[in-house]
Amino acid sequence: MIWALIQKIAWAVIAGLGVILVLWAFVPKIKEYHNLQKVEAQRSADMHAEQEIYDRLKQQQDRLRTDPHFVERIAREEIGLAKPGELVFKFVDDEPATNPAPRRR
Repeated sequence: MIWALIQKIAWAVIAGLGVILVLWAFVPKIKEYHNLQKVEAQRSADMHAEQEIYDRLKQQQDRLRTDPHFVERIAREEIGLAKPGELVFKFVDDEPATNPAPRRR
């Protein structure tokens, strides 16, 4: 009777140790899996951002091919071109006045 109880306790301890051993063996893999999921999420977010940039540039390219008003606006604002005979006024912000260091005599 007592040996049966000891045998059941021994099997329970062996099973518990087996479970602990299996968990101990898989914990690094589980951590690696979670790290890979984080990397995948970051790369997915990066890919989404790059896709948005691509879509915006593709739309701009299409407008450059089909919309003459857009081409004119880009030429004026970004390249600084003007039509022949057109007078362009360019306003430049004044730089803040700085006090030069006093000269020694």
